[in-house]
Amino acid sequence: MMFAKPLYSLCRNNVPEVEMSGEIMVHDGQKTIFQTSEAFGSYPVRSLLKPFQFYATHLWEKGKLPSRYVPALGSVSATEAQINMLKKWIKESGNDELISSLKLPPTYPLDEEHRVKLKQGLVPAQNLYHMCFSKHLAVLESCRRHSWSIETYLSTQHPFHQSLVLSLEKLLGESLAGIQWVSDGCGLPSPVLRIDQTAKLFQRLFDDEYAPELNAIRLAMLSEPEWIGGPSRVDTRMMQDNPGKLICKEGADGLLALAVKPSLEFPKGLGIVIKLAAGYLPQVAEIALKPIFEKLQLKWNGMLPAGQTIQFHYRALESTHQKLIDISPLINADSAVWPGDVKFKRKVALDTLKGDHLTLSAIETTLHIGSHADAPNHFDGNRSSIDQVSLEKYQGLCQVIAIERSAPREIRVEDLKQQPILAKRVLFKTESFPDPNVFNDDFKCLSEELVNYLSLAGVILVGIDTPSVDAFESKTLQSHKLTLRSEMAILEGIDLSKAASGVYELTALPLKIEGADASPVRAVLKILPGT
Repeated sequence: MMFAKPLYSLCRNNVPEVEMSGEIMVHDGQKTIFQTSEAFGSYPVRSLLKPFQFYATHLWEKGKLPSRYVPALGSVSATEAQINMLKKWIKESGNDELISSLKLPPTYPLDEEHRVKLKQGLVPAQNLYHMCFSKHLAVLESCRRHSWSIETYLSTQHPFHQSLVLSLEKLLGESLAGIQWVSDGCGLPSPVLRIDQTAKLFQRLFDDEYAPELNAIRLAMLSEPEWIGGPSRVDTRMMQDNPGKLICKEGADGLLALAVKPSLEFPKGLGIVIKLAAGYLPQVAEIALKPIFEKLQLKWNGMLPAGQTIQFHYRALESTHQKLIDISPLINADSAVWPGDVKFKRKVALDTLKGDHLTLSAIETTLHIGSHADAPNHFDGNRSSIDQVSLEKYQGLCQVIAIERSAPREIRVEDLKQQPILAKRVLFKTESFPDPNVFNDDFKCLSEELVNYLSLAGVILVGIDTPSVDAFESKTLQSHKLTLRSEMAILEGIDLSKAASGVYELTALPLKIEGADASPVRAVLKILPGT
C-alpha cells in the first residue's frame, strides 16, 4: 500500500501548477529518523536490489571486486563502449557458454545514441543490451559455482533466492518469513519490502561495523559509477558529483535509493529511499531530494524547470509527525451555554481518590456545548438526527478563513476579501466569542448570502467559532435552514485562536446518539506538510 504525500509543487508566479507526491524515508542504521509519510509503504524492490542480489551470489570478495562484476551492481545503459567492454570480459571469464541459458528478453540499449545506431544498422535486439544482463549472468555463474540448477534460476524456490532471503535477513537483522514475491521486468523474482527496510539495506552499504562483507561492493560502486547507470543518468551523475560520499541507484517505477557516507552527525551513514507516486521519473525524484542534499551538504546539480519556482512540502530531516491543533474548548461546569439551556454537570459515583476501586461518573448537559455538530433535525424536525449524518463531511481537508474584527456581525461574501474557497470544508475565525465561559450575545454569524455562496462553491461543512451560524436574536434560523438545500453540515463553538488562515485536515466526528439534535465533538486540525 502506498502512503504518498505531496513532496513539492511547481509554481508559476507563486501559483501552484503541478504537485509531485511520494514517500521519502531516511534510516540511520538503528531507526527511521525521517519520513514524509505516516506509515511504511511496501514495494517490490526490483532494480534497487542489485547490489544485494550480487551479495547473495557469494561471488564477491573481501578485497577489491574484479571490474567484470561491477555491471551486475547497476542498471547499465549499454553504451557502445560499455557493450564492447562487456564482450571482452565475457570472453576473458569463459562465461560465453552461460549466455544461451539466460532467460532474459532481447531488447535495445537504454543509451539513446547506441540504440539509434543499432536500429539504423538493422542490428536486432539482444539480451546483451538489457540493463539486467550482467545481473543474470552473475546469478548463472553463481549457480555453476555452487552446482545449483541453471534451468530453474527464475523460481522463488531456487537456492539462489533462498540465499538472497538469508542475506537480506542478515543485513536487516529480522526475519523475512512469508515474504511476498513479484516478477521483475527482467524475469527474476523481486521481494516486496517496506520502504524503511529498503532504506536500511542501503545504509548497510556504508556500515563496516555491521556488514563488512559489503566493503568490496561499496568500493566497486564508488569507484566505477558509470557502470551503475550510464551517461546523464541520475544515479551515475549524483555519484560523480559527490565522489566517495554517496552511492545512488535508480529503481523501477519511481524508486531511487542512496547510501550516504558516515559523518560526525550520522556516524553509521544514512540510507535514503524515495518512491514517487507517478512512477519512473528520476529527474523528478532528484528535485524532491534537493532539501536533503542541502541539509547533508552534498552537491546537487539537478535541473529545475524553466519559468517555475518550487515550493517544498517538507523540511529535510526534521520531525514529520504532523502537529494537531485542538480546536475544542474545555468543557466543565463553567462552560457557557445558550441562555436557558442545560448547563454541564458531572456527577461522580465512584472515586479512586476517595478509596474506591475505580472512578465512575455521569454527565448531564445540552448537546450544544463546546465544539459541537448540529444535526438537521435541530432546526427541521423532518430531517436527519445526528446518528444519521454522513461522517465524511466531518473529516477531510478544510480551510480556515479569518474575518476582520471590523466586519459586520453578519459576515458577507465581500468580507472574505476575495479569498478563494480552497476546500470543501470552511471554518470561520471571527474571534467574536473570546471566552467560552462567558456568554456574549453580539457574536458574528453567517449571512444568508454567504451560506448560498458557500453552497454554490461546493462546501459540505461550515464551521464558526461562535455558538451559532445565526444571530443570537434570530428566531427563523435562516442561515441554518439554507444549509439544508445542499446538505451542508454545521460545526459550532470551535476555538480557532491557535489556527492561522490556511488549509488543514479536519477531524470532528459527532457521537452516534440516536435521534439527537446535536453532538459534542473533539475537533482537531492537522497541519499539512509544507504549510
